[in-house]
Amino acid sequence: YLLPGRTGRIDGLIGTMLLELGYSVVGHNIDDSFQKLKFSQQVEKVKNDLNNSFFDKESRVIASSYGAYLFLHAVLERGEFKGKALLFSPMLGRSRLMPNRPVVSPSRNKKILEYKKENKLPFMDIEVHTGLEDEICDPELAKEIFEEMESCKLVLVANASHRLDKDYIKNVLVDFCST
Repeated sequence: YLLPGRTGRIDGLIGTMLLELGYSVVGHNIDDSFQKLKFSQQVEKVKNDLNNSFFDKESRVIASSYGAYLFLHAVLERGEFKGKALLFSPMLGRSRLMPNRPVVSPSRNKKILEYKKENKLPFMDIEVHTGLEDEICDPELAKEIFEEMESCKLVLVANASHRLDKDYIKNVLVDFCST
């Protein structure tokens, strides 16, 4: 199950790589029609997919940027995710404060961190990869949320921004899909 970032398509970079590796790909395009939905409706669509088709420990979710944000909010609403998740450069709340960069602040931008602080994050087998120079996913916020999370592998990629290198992504996908 693939959830790309804003304006992303399941036949984009990650989806194409998965197809080339011999996997089938389903998910949501985060296109104009999807983005016109209210945030709660977007999360509800993802939550329904998880409830209907990706609810057991064999389930695999791969999400990037805004798609990862939607996935995490759907899991918070569900209260669990039994499968394995791989997140690339996940949006986790307000974007990183950087000179000459606009701040992105999505709906419910404090919810994930609040759940972490209140020890309410559901148990998840999750792998997170984000660049140390990511201008959207603040690596410090990623560390705060995921570093001490049981069964979480957090990788902060040196010299990388929000768009991780294609070869890096492919190697991570190969490892993730083989487990």
